[in-house]
Amino acid sequence: MNVLTARIEALERSVCSSDADIHTANLAEQVALIERQLSKTLADHTSLARALEKYEALKDIIESDGDMELARRALGITAKAELILLNDDALKILSDLHTIRDLQPRISQPEYATAADLLPQVGELEKQHAQQASAFRQIVADISSVVDKYHADTEAMSE
Repeated sequence: MNVLTARIEALERSVCSSDADIHTANLAEQVALIERQLSKTLADHTSLARALEKYEALKDIIESDGDMELARRALGITAKAELILLNDDALKILSDLHTIRDLQPRISQPEYATAADLLPQVGELEKQHAQQASAFRQIVADISSVVDKYHADTEAMSE
């Protein structure tokens, strides 16, 4: 009750003039007297009345739970939906995309740009490689048979 009385006295000092005698025995009468004085002051000073009207319009935002509450109220429906849809998997994907974005300059080097132009020639080179590998295997087999024949002939001669 002392806190309430102190608040009312502070309100009295700010609203009422210093020479007005507003102290009464009843707390409700004091509040009613202060309200009358406030309405009279607002009628005399229209700029204060407009300021209070603006404050009443923005009261919920001003007296909210801080910056997060203000940001939450200021966000549009689309932004709120995006925030709700973001979860751990999405954050992991975003971090992977960030890593890919970091590696993109290495991929975008000029050497790789010519690789796309040379891609049609790769098919021909693969065919040539397959033919050369087959010929190489055949030559290795021929040399192996000649060496085996040589060993067999030298062994026969030594007996």
